[in-house]
Amino acid sequence: MKKFASCLALSVLAAIATTGCNSAAYQSGLASPEAPELIGDTDNLDSQLSIARLQENRGQLRNATDRYQQMSAWHPENATIPHRLGIIESKAGNHDAANEHFRRSLELDPNNAEVLADWGYSLFLQGKLDEAEMALRQGLEEAPNNARVMNNLAIVLGHAGKTEQSLALFRQVSGEAAAWVNLGYIHSSLGEGEKAAECFGRALSIDDQLESAANALVQIADMRQQAEQRAARNSNIASRKSTSRKTRTEVANGVGQVVHASRQALSNEEVVVAHAAGQVRSVLKESASPANSVEVR
Repeated sequence: MKKFASCLALSVLAAIATTGCNSAAYQSGLASPEAPELIGDTDNLDSQLSIARLQENRGQLRNATDRYQQMSAWHPENATIPHRLGIIESKAGNHDAANEHFRRSLELDPNNAEVLADWGYSLFLQGKLDEAEMALRQGLEEAPNNARVMNNLAIVLGHAGKTEQSLALFRQVSGEAAAWVNLGYIHSSLGEGEKAAECFGRALSIDDQLESAANALVQIADMRQQAEQRAARNSNIASRKSTSRKTRTEVANGVGQVVHASRQALSNEEVVVAHAAGQVRSVLKESASPANSVEVR
């Protein structure tokens, strides 16, 4: 079941990226750059930020990073620049650099809920659930109705085992049925297949047209069947190996018995030969003794 659970987690998480609005839990995450406005004067800060965001959208992250760093040298007081750099570094898995940028952005703008939402999610990706929760709760204090903050906090709480709190936040963001789907995704990512299936089933009982929940349940059923088939194959292979080992042991024992018998036969034969040789030596000795010798005159 552990193999089934881990495969399920990977499979469902892969599907999350392609699902619709009901997968808000994982689509929220780190803020993507908004579509840039028409670029005017390229010497203007807003225009430079628009160019950098456009480069982010196009996946030109090295160019975007270089541009943000250049702007940071010109405008060290701007909090948006380290915010975006933090997001880029976090997506690249450079967490130390990301944390440094997020801290700098909050130094410049301590009450920015968007920065707290992104830093909280980045800390979640680093496995720092307590710190992530702290940052996101601070963000919720700054912006109680911010959907991204609530969504990210719900993700963190779910992974921390605070299921009821997580579900309550998901309900506020996306409604009852979608909340159960999102909680199901969290259980899936933790490898808890049975709990995930219960959540998806609960979502379908609320909205039987919810494709994301139906697809997830079908996927879980397929993964379970594949896991059972693998287990059966492995059991058969183990059984054949055990039979093969038993046969080899029996053959080896048989050979050992033959060898032992052969050695015993040779040993007995050696005793007989040795005994006969002893008799011959005894006869020759007696023949050579003075009592039996013929005196030659």
